[in-house]
Amino acid sequence: MMVNTRRFGLIEINEDQVITFIGPVLGFETLKKYAFVSTGEDRQPFEFLQAIEDENLTFIVTDPFVFFKDYEFQLDKHWTEALDVHHEEDIQVMVIVTVRSPEDITCNLRAPIVINRTKRVAAQVILEQGSYPTKQPLLGEKKGADADVNPVSK
Repeated sequence: MMVNTRRFGLIEINEDQVITFIGPVLGFETLKKYAFVSTGEDRQPFEFLQAIEDENLTFIVTDPFVFFKDYEFQLDKHWTEALDVHHEEDIQVMVIVTVRSPEDITCNLRAPIVINRTKRVAAQVILEQGSYPTKQPLLGEKKGADADVNPVSK
């Protein structure tokens, strides 16, 4: 199928690339169909998640385990059943990356996207356990005007 996108222009997406969100991306409850899009450039470990039903919506996502080695959570039974997960190998975990500036890049570790790539279903899952933030700095601490600064006294 041909899909018009704001970021990539007109692209072809095969039906087997389409992932249906049974637990919607927060704030985008009416959009259910997405696809991972490659630009042909090596942007690892980042990917683009393009909404099929809205040409203007593209998320940057990444594997959180690449950046946060201690990141872990237990997927609730409700989600393992809904996503038809039978083995840990069935799932892939991604998190949404927000780029506000080159110095302010964060990941939402509180609400990962859990994907069963075999079944092509996904859900954004809000983690009730743990204290993961929605704006975890990707590369160290936040810098710039919005950072907490200790005043220097003479």
